[in-house]
Amino acid sequence: MNNRKTNRNIVVVAILICFSFCTQISFGQTVKTIIDKNDILIGEPIKVKVTANFSAGNNTIDWLSIPDSIAHFEIVDRSKIDTVTNADNSRQLEQTITFTSFDSGRWTLPSFPVKFDAGANQNIPALQTDSFRINVDYAKPDSSNELRDIKPIIEVAVKGYFWYYIAGAALLLIIIGLILWHYLKTRKKTVAPALGNSKLSPYDEAMQNLDKLKQLNLNNAEDVKVYHAGLSRAFKWYISRKQRVSIMNKTSGDILVHLTNNNLSKENITTAATALRIGDAVKFAKYLPPVYESEQCLTGIKEMINYINTNKPVNQ
Repeated sequence: MNNRKTNRNIVVVAILICFSFCTQISFGQTVKTIIDKNDILIGEPIKVKVTANFSAGNNTIDWLSIPDSIAHFEIVDRSKIDTVTNADNSRQLEQTITFTSFDSGRWTLPSFPVKFDAGANQNIPALQTDSFRINVDYAKPDSSNELRDIKPIIEVAVKGYFWYYIAGAALLLIIIGLILWHYLKTRKKTVAPALGNSKLSPYDEAMQNLDKLKQLNLNNAEDVKVYHAGLSRAFKWYISRKQRVSIMNKTSGDILVHLTNNNLSKENITTAATALRIGDAVKFAKYLPPVYESEQCLTGIKEMINYINTNKPVNQ
């Protein structure tokens, strides 16, 4: 009979250990500790929930005193402390602490004190949370030695891009065609005024423009600027109409290259070059040439136009 009673007590104790639940009571104060597991893999978390109850007579509680360093264990997280006041004015504090271990073996997670203070004339001993034996181990290797089937080859549909390339090339050709069409259309519009804007021939119009320049006062700085700008413009306008292409925006250097490509003599090109470069100096360097030099420029441009008109038709 005594043996049966002893066995029953052992079973009860074993059940309590498996559920990792413990309650301590002292003068109306209790501390309960619950752990979620006793066997973990390395690095796996362990959650320990601590609940403390104390009566209305207590004034303060010194919550868990956990050291910064615990042998074989590390603190991962601490939940906030939940406080509940019961109907009888007693209070309950609860907190969950998460531990882990990176040392394989069987280790003891120690207990931690919870202290109560009920006043000057009452001495309440500190209560302890439970300590727990924790088994920390590696993941068990697969000892079945079973061969795994090789996964079959998955057929992948190859998407052809041939027609995408054809469409892209066609679109590119259309864009290039539109750009060329716009360029040619704009170019024709630019040349059109030089072809028929005046009823006079290119030569007659050029001579008329040069005669107008003779009326300017070459002793006046502003008239000198207008004079040389008019020489350059009259010469460019004549070449533009003669060739049926606008060179009005070309520089003096570009015009001289243009004349060279039309097989004009070096002497004629030099005469035109002198007049154009003096005009550039007046325009950009504020050079004021003497009257005779300005008149020589007009004479040179006029001779150049006469020579082109009578002897050397300019080819486009």
